[in-house]
Amino acid sequence: MELTLQTESITMYAFRKLREGFTLVELIIVMVILGILAAVAVPKMGTVISKSGTAAAAAVIAQLESAAEIYALDQVLLTGSKTYPPPQDLFDQLEKQPDGYISSPVFSGNTWSGAVEGSWAFNTGASRVYHKRNNTEYWWSYNSSNGIIGETNSGNFNN
Repeated sequence: MELTLQTESITMYAFRKLREGFTLVELIIVMVILGILAAVAVPKMGTVISKSGTAAAAAVIAQLESAAEIYALDQVLLTGSKTYPPPQDLFDQLEKQPDGYISSPVFSGNTWSGAVEGSWAFNTGASRVYHKRNNTEYWWSYNSSNGIIGETNSGNFNN
């Protein structure tokens, strides 16, 4: 195979680059490209993290509804009537409580004292499921007559 002048110059250029390194202009161009990529990627990552927390909370609510329905079906077999778990026993119907579950929370009215990030609790007096995420307390009401966990305090964070 014959080497042409063009092939020799590309090969020589590659060897020279390996020996000498990159110029300042080439390094600056790479840094600008990396900066642009970071400026685009970081906001997207924050959105993905926020959506994953919302999805995880929605999954816990769906598990609670499923557990209430399973309880009701068990009651049909045992007693012949479909009854849902009483509010104070809702979380007990889960095979495994969610991380951060507090079995004896302290409520003053509808205010949850002592809640830490990621906590879950049930307010028996208000018949509400509470969850603290991103320094905000979210709640869903539980209807023990039909097992539905519905109305919430946040329009953008429902089950």
